[in-house]
Amino acid sequence: MDTGSSVSKGCFAYKGKKKRVNPADYFKACEHPVSGASRQSTCDQTWEEIDQEIQILRADLNSKIFDDLLAFTSSCHEKFSLDHDQDHKESFVTEIPTAALVTGVNTPDHGVMFSTLVELLHERVSPLVALLRSKDCNKVKNVLTKTLGQLLQNPDMFTDEDDDLITNTKNLPCTLSTLSAWYNNKYKQPHSPSKKRKSVSTSEHQRYPPIVIVFEDLESWVPQILQDFITICSNYIHHLPIVFVFGIATSVAAVHRLLPNTVSSLLCMEKFQAPPSTEYLTLVINQIIMTSKFPFKLGSKVFQLLLDIFLYHDFSVLNFIKGLQFCILDHFFSFPCSRILCHHEDLPQTIKDMKHHDIESVRMTPSFMRYVESSPPKEQIALLENDDYTKKVIEEFMSQMNKYHELFFPVLRCLHCLVSKLPKHPLGKQLREVYSMTLGSFVCETEQYKDAIELLKMMSKDELTELMKTSVQELGQDIHNDLQDIPPDLESLLQRFDTLHEIPEEEEDTDSQEESTLHLEKTDLHNLRKKLMEAGKKSKKLSPYEKLRLEVVDYYDNLFRKYLSCPKSFPLHEVFYYDSAADVKRQLNSSPRSAVQTALATPHHYLQCKCCEMEPGIISSMMPDLCIVYKLHLECTQLINLFDWLQAFVTVVTSEQEEEEGKKKTVEKVLQARFIRAVSELQFLGFIKPTKRKTDHVARLTWGGC
Repeated sequence: MDTGSSVSKGCFAYKGKKKRVNPADYFKACEHPVSGASRQSTCDQTWEEIDQEIQILRADLNSKIFDDLLAFTSSCHEKFSLDHDQDHKESFVTEIPTAALVTGVNTPDHGVMFSTLVELLHERVSPLVALLRSKDCNKVKNVLTKTLGQLLQNPDMFTDEDDDLITNTKNLPCTLSTLSAWYNNKYKQPHSPSKKRKSVSTSEHQRYPPIVIVFEDLESWVPQILQDFITICSNYIHHLPIVFVFGIATSVAAVHRLLPNTVSSLLCMEKFQAPPSTEYLTLVINQIIMTSKFPFKLGSKVFQLLLDIFLYHDFSVLNFIKGLQFCILDHFFSFPCSRILCHHEDLPQTIKDMKHHDIESVRMTPSFMRYVESSPPKEQIALLENDDYTKKVIEEFMSQMNKYHELFFPVLRCLHCLVSKLPKHPLGKQLREVYSMTLGSFVCETEQYKDAIELLKMMSKDELTELMKTSVQELGQDIHNDLQDIPPDLESLLQRFDTLHEIPEEEEDTDSQEESTLHLEKTDLHNLRKKLMEAGKKSKKLSPYEKLRLEVVDYYDNLFRKYLSCPKSFPLHEVFYYDSAADVKRQLNSSPRSAVQTALATPHHYLQCKCCEMEPGIISSMMPDLCIVYKLHLECTQLINLFDWLQAFVTVVTSEQEEEEGKKKTVEKVLQARFIRAVSELQFLGFIKPTKRKTDHVARLTWGGC
């Protein structure tokens, strides 16, 4: 047996059978099963509504690129005909029409995009569509098998094995000649009489559906296999209306890297650019997270964590949505008060159905406890002992938060309209950046906000009026009743900008009189400088535009300070906002290496075994062999002598009674086998490797302790 570079002959793992997890089983395990069932139903309803909205957003975002792609695939073989006796040879396509769909580097999202594309091609263009992935096409024969199996809607009709054990009696040779003959028999109709030929010629070419072959991950294909398959298809372009769709993650230049000129010249490519993932993420955040339609919200830490995973790891909106789904599930599972997180119209009945233990869980929330501490003594007793009174207060707080969200998001968009184009972008370019700042603290007290206000006070008339018009448009969409007076006020301010030239200049008599009253008296240099600076400020006169600009900026500042309060300042904000960033990071952005090292250094952490629980520097014989070998290898340098390593392992594992002469030989054989297996597992985990420098040594690949 060829063992390669492995220390032992083999190391195998059995994954076992996958088990389907039912969330209802976990919710039933709560302290109060009735409350758990209610929280589960609310959780399912919340996610179903959000998921439905996400599907609509995805369809709207990809509709433009999909419509163009479908139009291309349906029109590139309009003049195709199977009747070669007619004079249509000049209109034959000599190159394979190819749509180069640039999808972006967000690889996890490509599966959903291409599955949707294949469904649309089936519905609107042709029933003959094949989807090919590189992992299923390691040989040309596999490519032909997958293609013909999907096109003919019968995968068992072909086989990619060389044996003769074929159960289907309709086995056919796996070639494009078979596909050509099948297509000819199915779609070629007998010649019509000459009298009717002219009338039929107008619709003759519409009865030949194109054969669309979609390559989902073109960069992952083996170049030689791709070249051979394209060359084969080009030989049948006069007999089959073949269309290629290349899924490209990087750029169209990848096609020329994979294909030589002789093969790429057989393709007639047209580029289609899919919307970037950042645009899709912006839609998801703006229309789902930053809206009062859904009561569930992400806290500042969790929101920033999901953004960081997207921007610095995978650019996958699908993973961002999965993270959002996990946050919803964990919030309703781990937080008992999440039962009352429902729509505003269902809130009275939900609070009415609350039991005593549900009210006690609300009383234990930190924000509610702070409210109780700040209340008068009589009200404190009622809040802590009277359940009916507490229910009324809870309903008031929940209604207050719902109203806060209805007022918060329109005003936040108004703020973004004003600051998004400022120099150096003190509050960020994107709306999500401003939103992230408001989640963590009161944005109007931050230095970034103060810098933005100072920049607004120096803007020109044209720039400021343009920003004001944009903010009026943002506030005019589904505005709340409390915000009805804001657009008319802004409109009146805009009209005053148009009438600035009609305002007469004011006389400077009062200022000159104040300047003349400056007394000349004995003073020191510091006081004299201070008086001169104050006199200079008084003498500086503002123009009518500057006065109006200050009035506009002050109006916006008061508006933002009134409605952009931090959500953490409201009681019961924990019911709406999920902010357990540590749990999300552990589940979505875990570190495999640290988990493996923790398991090897402290096995009791995962095994929950008290006999393995030791101090960090102690190696116990009760630990698994792999953990003992791992801890011993930490004491070695770059090269580890296998014999010395074995002797140290035997010393740790054996006891004084087992070292008797009668049992020594048997024990050595067993311990040697255990040691080799543990070393092989350590090599499989990537901690050591064989080395050619010394045959009886292995090289250590990691450094540092536990």
